[in-house]
Amino acid sequence: MIEKIVFNDPTKNCRVNGKREDWVGLPKSKSLFFAKKNCGLPIGNLTSQLFGNIYLNDFDHFLKCKLGCKHYGRYVDDIVIVHWDKSFLKAVIIEVKNYLLDELGLELHPNKIYLQHYSKGVKFLGAILKPHRSYIANRTKGNFYAKIKEWNNLLATSGNKLEKEQVKEIIACANSYLGLLKQHKTAKLRRKLLNQFSVYFWNYARIEGGSLKRR
Repeated sequence: MIEKIVFNDPTKNCRVNGKREDWVGLPKSKSLFFAKKNCGLPIGNLTSQLFGNIYLNDFDHFLKCKLGCKHYGRYVDDIVIVHWDKSFLKAVIIEVKNYLLDELGLELHPNKIYLQHYSKGVKFLGAILKPHRSYIANRTKGNFYAKIKEWNNLLATSGNKLEKEQVKEIIACANSYLGLLKQHKTAKLRRKLLNQFSVYFWNYARIEGGSLKRR
């Protein structure tokens, strides 16, 4: 099964829905059509986490053991390092860049590296981390609000007649957001967001533990 999945070329013998023009604007780094020969693209797949842990295992040890980064965390390709000395962190960035390029053929995104004082919080995995607490990032919150507005507009344009499968997909997506929000201090925010939903959706769902459940 692993051999079938790993060595399968999804660009062959596949059915393409829509037109290639629909892909305009998609970065080449996120398209299999532009991937190098014999190179895959496990973005948005569970294999991303597996491959990330295997491929970056030595990198983890390099940071913790050789560079002495005691307070270090990584989730796939998102990294956070906490240290009291700003000059130490600046030196670590250079070491990390060199190691990733020389040993693993990887590059750090030049626009996604920043130094932040702990009192202002650290952005990590869609949240703002502060000592002993965490909050959801404004971008994540805004995306959820935008989704709810999109769903309500879809309902209005359809004359309050959505297919059950459409409602099922909406509830599933909403639960993904609510599941993320639940990991942080967001009880009031979750109630506020749920109140933004059109009454129509409550014919198909009930609230239980801060999540939408199918009736």
